[in-house]
Order: sequence, then structure tokens, then C-alpha cells
Amino acid sequence: QDSEQQMILTARRSLVAKVARHQAPQIDIFFLNIHIRRSHLVSDSLNEIASKQKDLKKKLKVSFVGEPGLDMGGLTKEWFLLLIRQIFHPDYGMFVYHPNSRCYWFSTDQEGNLREYNLIACKSYDDSLPSVLVSSGVLMGLAVYNSIILDLHFPSVCYRKLLSPPVVPPSDSARVGVVKSPTMEDLAEIMPDVSRGLAELLAYEGNVEEDMCLTFQVSLEEYGQVKTYKLREEGENVPVTNESREEYVDLYLDWILNAAIYEQFRAFYLGFHSVCASNALIMLRPEEVEMLVCGSPTLDLNELRKVTEYDGYKADDVIIIDFWEVLQSLSDELKKKFLLFATGSDRVPVGGMGEMTFKITRVTNKPDNLPEAHTCFNQLVLPNYSTQEMLRQKLIIAISNAEGFGLE
Repeated sequence: QDSEQQMILTARRSLVAKVARHQAPQIDIFFLNIHIRRSHLVSDSLNEIASKQKDLKKKLKVSFVGEPGLDMGGLTKEWFLLLIRQIFHPDYGMFVYHPNSRCYWFSTDQEGNLREYNLIACKSYDDSLPSVLVSSGVLMGLAVYNSIILDLHFPSVCYRKLLSPPVVPPSDSARVGVVKSPTMEDLAEIMPDVSRGLAELLAYEGNVEEDMCLTFQVSLEEYGQVKTYKLREEGENVPVTNESREEYVDLYLDWILNAAIYEQFRAFYLGFHSVCASNALIMLRPEEVEMLVCGSPTLDLNELRKVTEYDGYKADDVIIIDFWEVLQSLSDELKKKFLLFATGSDRVPVGGMGEMTFKITRVTNKPDNLPEAHTCFNQLVLPNYSTQEMLRQKLIIAISNAEGFGLE
């Protein structure tokens, strides 16, 4: 509601400014209009956002060049999905994927322009190795501001850092995005094996200095390369002993979660708050911010079935009964693909599937066609197939090949 009010106020200011200059207002002034070529997704997004920063507080509308789709919400969701997929690719060097925890964390190896975490940074561009990096902070802020759920895999400590503090300090020199007294549980969300190793170090009953031969430095692997960093001055020459191991663990936790990524996260923090700053944000707990970004973790198709409306069908028609039986029998991966196909997002909105709107519409003149979807309206267009097996086959083909927009 707070975002909607900000959108209205921002659009009203644009209208007043146009009228004050005796210019005829057009509908485009009420929106943040992003025009994207699929073949140049990141670079076009870069240029559009960089040139329209004064409009970031307006309602977002996305169009793909050469496609006839009008954005009533579906194209915006698809744009976020495709863009997130690209900027988290290792070629961008912004985030490191940790397979043991199945989450992403900020890369410590960020030489050059840190503004890529905040707004936009342009470097030499090569299509084979993308080096135009779009703002992850602004992107996440735009998604929350426009009520778009993202498929992001950040640990919960990331959202605590985003609210540290919940309002951007007036001083540019103030420290932001620093979580106080990080714990082993925080590290375990990212690197569970390292967390276990540190726990074993603290519990070790032998001689730590002689048996483990550790010094006050840390080695970290990113993108296949191992680099070593000092935890304190001349750390490579300072042994870890039974007496100093707690200090070593505290410095290790603070380094991984704060110090090593401070500049990167600061830019990410400022990018997020540049869009999402509001009185409402300061009321939220970190786990609530995470739910705003990522949606509900529960995918309950029975809840969706309860709120489904029908156009041309009835809830007790054979094909509708077959449809829900087929959908329930699919794997979790295919269920998420169905959600993506029908709504433009594979994430469940805040409040669960019972809060969604969903409609199944009958089409009679295309009995052998694949199902179609209008993602802007969460609408599935379903032909009246003659058998459940045909329905299963057609549905799986459709949801497995559901990227892009087209009209015959």
C-alpha cells in the first residue's frame, strides 16, 4: 500500500510538471517504461534504468521489442526472471554459488567499479563474456516495490544486513549493511562445512597450535581460484592457540559476513533502499523482508484449486477433475514450471496460493492445441481434451517450453 501511494504521488508530480510547462501529458509519464530486446537483455536493461532513474518510483511496465505483448504484469515478471538468471551467472563475478547450502553470497573479489552492485556500471562489452553488470540492489528493490516475487537464494543474514539500519543514514560515511555479532549459525547458512570446522576448532581438547598449525589468515575459493587473506595485521605469522581460537573464530565470522564484502554490500544496500525506502520498511523484520522478496515457500495446489474460477467449464467437469489429478501427480519441479507458465512466476505470493487469483478458460475451436496462458491475468486457456493422457502430454509440453510471448 505504501508503494502504491508513492507511485501515485510520483506520477502526479510528473503530471503537474508537464502542465506547468504547458506540455500535453501522455500516458507514458505515469510509468517507468522499460523497452528490452531479448538478445541484449542485460545491456538494454542497463541503459533503460540508467537513463530513467528519476522514474524508479513509478509503476514498472516492460515491453520486449518486436513482440506484441502489452504488460499487465506478466511481462514484468518475465523480465525479472530472465534478468536474475543472467546476473547471477558466474561470468558476471558478482555472486558465488555455494552448492552445500544451495545459496548465493557476495564475491570478495571485486576489483574495479563497485557501483555495479548499486546502480549501473559500464565496462568494455563483449557478447561472449558479459561485462555490463546491472544493479542487483536496485533490481531487488524494484521487485519489492512492484510486488514481484523473485527466485533468489540468499541466506537470511542478507536480509538482516539490508535492515542494518532500516533507514539510510544521512551521512555518507556512516557504516551500513553490517550485522552485529555474527554467529556460527549465520555462517552455516552459507558455508556449513566451514562452520562445522570452526565449531570443531572451538571444541578441540588437544593443543591447537601444534596439532592444527593455523595462523590468523583465511583461504577462500571463488570461481575455482583459492586466495588467502589476513584476519589481522601480520596474521600469517600469528599462530592460533587454545587461548586465541575464540578471537580467531570471531574475526573469521566478521570477515566472511561483513569486512570482506563491505563495499560490495554497501552498494547493494544503497541500491535497494534507493527504491524501497519508506515508512513501511522500518516496520518489518528481516524474515518479513525475505518473504516480500522471495514469497511463501509453500506450494499447495489444493489452496489454488479452492480459489480457481472457471469460464466455459464447471468445477465438476471431467476434464477439470482430470486436470487437477494430472497437476497433483507432477513432480515439484514441473509444478513450479506450471506456476511459471500460468502466472509468469514460479514463486508463491505472500500469504500462500490461497491469496492468488486463477482462472481456467475453455477454448472450443482448437481441440488439439497446447494449453495457452495469459500471465498478466493468471489465466490458463485449456482445450477440452478427449482423454486424461492427452491432457497430461499437452500440459507437460506447454509448461516445459514456456518462455517468450507470441501471437499467431
